[in-house]
Amino acid sequence: MKTTLTIIFISFSSICLSQGDLKIKQIDALVLNINTSLIPIQRDTLIQDYPEMGLKMITYLSMIIDDRKLLKYENLVKTTRKETAGTREMTTSSSFYYDDNKLIKVEEFLMEGGDKKTMDWYYSEDKALHYTLQSDKAADRATFLITLGKEMLKKVIK
Repeated sequence: MKTTLTIIFISFSSICLSQGDLKIKQIDALVLNINTSLIPIQRDTLIQDYPEMGLKMITYLSMIIDDRKLLKYENLVKTTRKETAGTREMTTSSSFYYDDNKLIKVEEFLMEGGDKKTMDWYYSEDKALHYTLQSDKAADRATFLITLGKEMLKKVIK
């Protein structure tokens, strides 16, 4: 009896896992479609220069909107900081992807020097489905990103 219950539990777990994997593959396919679409990209640039602080930030914003539906919102920031030891450069990016105005994925990266860290966040039905960040703060970040994604959607699609 125990063996039968164990086999049923393992089978059920693998079915649930494979359904989650399938959803992630579907989301990645949607993201690929968005990134390779011929829909015009709206772009803007914001330059913030604070020479007295030795800080300069250039923010590149881009959006893909199709028929009042936000498909992608990307925020890429290049930061240059002059310090006594030299100049530090860092690039960060957050790309928010939507399907039918619902957040489905956030891709983030941070690059400084030769180091690059990437993080992916998958969402379904306004809940975190999966994320690649291995941290005790990952669940909090996932919740923050979905809140941020909803607020951006409100501002962009009025």
